Amino acid sequence: MKRSTKFLTAISLSTMVLTSCADLFESRISMLTNGNISNLTSLVVPEVTIDQLDAPAQIFVSQAESSTKINISWSKVDGATSYYLERAVSTAKDVNGRFICPEESEFKPMPIKRIYATSYEDTILTNPSYSSEEYSFGYFYRVCAENPRLKYESSEYKLSEVAYLLAPPSGVKASRGESTTNIKVTWNKVPGAKYYDIYYSESDTGSGAQYITTINANQNWYNDVVANSLKGKDLYYSVYAKTSANTSVSSALALGYTLQEGAPPQVTGVVVENSRGNTTDKITIKWNPAGDFDYAVYRTSSKDASFTLLRKDGKTNSFTDSKALKPNVYYYYQIQAFKVEGDTKVKGPFSDSGTESKTPAEAFLLVPPSNITVMKNKLDASRCTITFPPVIGSKDYSQDSGLTSDYNNYTYVIYGCDTADGAFTEVGSFDDSTLSKDANGNYSIPITTRNYYKVTTKNGSAESNESEVCAPAPFAASNLECSRAANVGGDANINGVLPVKITWASPKNDVAEGGYYVYRSTNPDSGFKKITDEALMTTSFIDNYDAAKAGVYYYYKVLSLNSLGQGSNYTDAVVGYGALTADQYMREYNKTVMASQKKLKLMHIADDMKKLGKETINGKICGTLSYNAAIDGLGARILMHYTDYAEFYANGDAANGYYFFLNGDTNTSASMDASGNMDGIVTIQGMYPGSISYNNIKIKGGGAAGGSYGIKREGFDGQIEVDWKVGEEGK
Repeated sequence: MKRSTKFLTAISLSTMVLTSCADLFESRISMLTNGNISNLTSLVVPEVTIDQLDAPAQIFVSQAESSTKINISWSKVDGATSYYLERAVSTAKDVNGRFICPEESEFKPMPIKRIYATSYEDTILTNPSYSSEEYSFGYFYRVCAENPRLKYESSEYKLSEVAYLLAPPSGVKASRGESTTNIKVTWNKVPGAKYYDIYYSESDTGSGAQYITTINANQNWYNDVVANSLKGKDLYYSVYAKTSANTSVSSALALGYTLQEGAPPQVTGVVVENSRGNTTDKITIKWNPAGDFDYAVYRTSSKDASFTLLRKDGKTNSFTDSKALKPNVYYYYQIQAFKVEGDTKVKGPFSDSGTESKTPAEAFLLVPPSNITVMKNKLDASRCTITFPPVIGSKDYSQDSGLTSDYNNYTYVIYGCDTADGAFTEVGSFDDSTLSKDANGNYSIPITTRNYYKVTTKNGSAESNESEVCAPAPFAASNLECSRAANVGGDANINGVLPVKITWASPKNDVAEGGYYVYRSTNPDSGFKKITDEALMTTSFIDNYDAAKAGVYYYYKVLSLNSLGQGSNYTDAVVGYGALTADQYMREYNKTVMASQKKLKLMHIADDMKKLGKETINGKICGTLSYNAAIDGLGARILMHYTDYAEFYANGDAANGYYFFLNGDTNTSASMDASGNMDGIVTIQGMYPGSISYNNIKIKGGGAAGGSYGIKREGFDGQIEVDWKVGEEGK
């Protein structure tokens, strides 16, 4: 653990008989040895104390060990009584496919905020299924050591590697009528898997599944040689990922079957008919007749690769799908011709029109723009700018499937009204061929100012439903201010940090009818998270952040909202941070004191006779600490003076100025019986202005043994006495 040579405390000279200072330097010292021997070491080599706990040396997380839980464990820390664990979820990967660790502001505490063991089991899923999105996430953890009972400063955080669940195989597919003897099952490999178990069922629910085989994880396919009794039947395959100790949940079911003698031919020419952004609630497909057969129609989508049977039979070579269609989803259709001979259904192969086809039967609904914002023109009140991303089917659509280049030429029609529930009339239409994307991938369209707007998408004569009502966003709030180490009331968190007060004024020349949201981040440019659940109708907010730490800058933004709860104009980020409790103030101040005293040489010399004298050392950033130890009558006097001394920058950045900037004295006087007192005051500038007084610290037996430090924090009334044991608990 980090330890401090805290403050020079006392000298124990009860056994020294000194005739003069010259006697000391000439080593002519008469010593009495019939009692406890104290010497100059007690004065110039302070006792070692715990200042800040060490971080755990290691933290371990499970990777693909369980389908529902992540196990976290860490090294024990001396002096710690508990641990504080946080988790952040990552959905982004780098170019090498590795999960990107989220920013500090993304980490959230576990439900059990104080853990008294060195391990924790984090339940991610209680009802897991192959569709649980949690299987596609990475999980990062960080832990710090604590001892709130003795009020040690919590350790720095130890960050884990990425953790992840044992996921079921995705992308499971089975061949459908491609062979008369076997069905090939394929799937995507699962990170961490060692084996795969393969099952089949004759039920489309997967009930009564039968085990087939287990294969090593270096292979992600299997050829199932189908028994004669199962040939031609619909078989539903599921795959499980396995480790040495656990098995994943089942994958999605994959339909497969073998081709029978006399089976109908593969259906060809499957196309969507006016259903690539031409309709709002249905999709029509057609295909070339393969003969006098029935046709079954199946559907998959960009959201769910499992097959949905839409039509069991029928002789017509077209079908209109209106079953639970959703916006912004690509749908894919495959057709199966079959005939019935007695009690036997003889099926042909699936049409080559799925996602792996060169000409997939891909369709989607015509939808209005979403995520619309309306920006006021500060220079011309009669004009606004409407901003929204391109819709599905456009060449500029951000989530294009990439399977076809059959893009639509859309027209966006903007309607306006002076009331939210009135009659909207057209105020402009814009062909997307005339529009270009901005840096955020959005279209920006200047338009005549109205109180409310709706937007539709037109594809030729077809027009989408109307978008949700949107209104101009109010201008950004003005005069944002955030307290810095100020006395704003409220209780301190477990780290000894008090709340931050955020205040602002209404937007200039505007009104935020819907109130305001407040956002916070540890980065001035990114990572902001909304910290107000409901819109605030006032212009102030107290942030009681339970994870706030001393020495950290927190950046705040405020978003103004219109009457619909919409907004797009944020204030610039402003720094704020909470004041410290008196105890925590002492501990933070002591970091600079510790760093300074470690540089002194005389006080650390083993030979007592060489400890007296003078020296001056420099701060890492600026300033000096002077040291002067001398005999004072039958006792000793040590003077230590700080002049413009600094070791650390605020928030670790020189641009922010000093963390603790010291001027003043920490002196010690002791008599022959090793009792005495400290004196002096150190004034502090920087991140936490104030002062520390040593005038009430008592010396006994060569060390601090009573009294208190006087803590004055700028903005707080009076002086707070902090017990002399603060920082001494680990001696």
